[in-house]
Amino acid sequence: MMPLLCRKKTLQAAWERVRENGGAPGVDGESVEEFGENAKERLWELSEALRLHTWQPNPLRRVWIPKPDGRKRGLAIPCVEDRVVHAALAIVLYPMFEDLFGEACFAYVQGRNAQQAVARVQAQARAGKTWVAETDVASFFDTVGRKRVMAKLAERIADGSFLRLAGAVIRSGVLGEVTEEDAEGIPQGSPLSPLLANIFLAEFDREVGKRWALTRYADDLVVSCATREEAEAARAAAESALKREGLTVKAEKTRVVSLVEGVDFLGYRITLGGARPSEKSVRRFHEKVRSLTLKHETRSLQEVVSRVMPVVRGWTNYFSLTYPRSRVWDIGGWLLERIARTQVKHYWRQKFREKAPLTTLYEFGLRTPYQILTRWSPRG
Repeated sequence: MMPLLCRKKTLQAAWERVRENGGAPGVDGESVEEFGENAKERLWELSEALRLHTWQPNPLRRVWIPKPDGRKRGLAIPCVEDRVVHAALAIVLYPMFEDLFGEACFAYVQGRNAQQAVARVQAQARAGKTWVAETDVASFFDTVGRKRVMAKLAERIADGSFLRLAGAVIRSGVLGEVTEEDAEGIPQGSPLSPLLANIFLAEFDREVGKRWALTRYADDLVVSCATREEAEAARAAAESALKREGLTVKAEKTRVVSLVEGVDFLGYRITLGGARPSEKSVRRFHEKVRSLTLKHETRSLQEVVSRVMPVVRGWTNYFSLTYPRSRVWDIGGWLLERIARTQVKHYWRQKFREKAPLTTLYEFGLRTPYQILTRWSPRG
């Protein structure tokens, strides 16, 4: 397996993944763009270092991401060169473990995505499974057992050099943080970790999925059932299966709910009547747009629209399952008002139409989520 990993073709494919995903620099401060300036030479050197077994991973850089509840989520960011190695490991490992990823698994599986996971929950509801068991794993990536992961890899991999390299990557410590020899966790922020998570949870998927309609996206999972009693049994079984894998379940976020009330899953609010962006998703959208439309910034209206629209389109594309479409109508009204209030001086509703008529905004390319979903155009 090491010869396959060291191939220029493998490393080139890994680099292209890293370049596409972008991301912040690691501890060495090198950006993706800087690595790309002489990527050909760097990949050749990396190939030689891997072939000669002289390559060693760098420490990870800790980045804290604010969460809506006021807490912070810690990411461990590898250097760009290390990310290429992580991605190359994932490229080589994926076909060896792909058969483990059953119909319940939607994250980081080729040809599957989060929208399909949401659609599966909706399909189960239409089939009469209108009760859902929610289970939330506490600090999943930080508590995944490293020895368990390595044991699962060793079940299918005989190449000792490859396993040692994978182990070194998995055990990479965070700069400035003391790491115990028997520490747990895999770095959230590594291109390899999502695949390792799927491998780690494959047995859980089989155990729970053979009895109930499980839908899992990384560590977000729900079980669809026909009755409350069945959902309670599924919740207990899922919790027990996770604990056997050494994971801890958040009791306060583990519950059984009817889709008459609705459940939040992967950013959607799913009910019997359809799916729409959850309140948390709408708040995050508002926060992102606000950060791009600050009053004190001196940008032209056209520049502001150009900055905002990639966010609007990305958000709208993700929530393309929204039904009925009118669920996103209010978001469009808020978007127009936000741009008007922050980008037009001395805003008044009647003056807004004089200073920045909607037709002008539309000419600049502004579209609301509802207009994007319904393929609206200024010409009608």
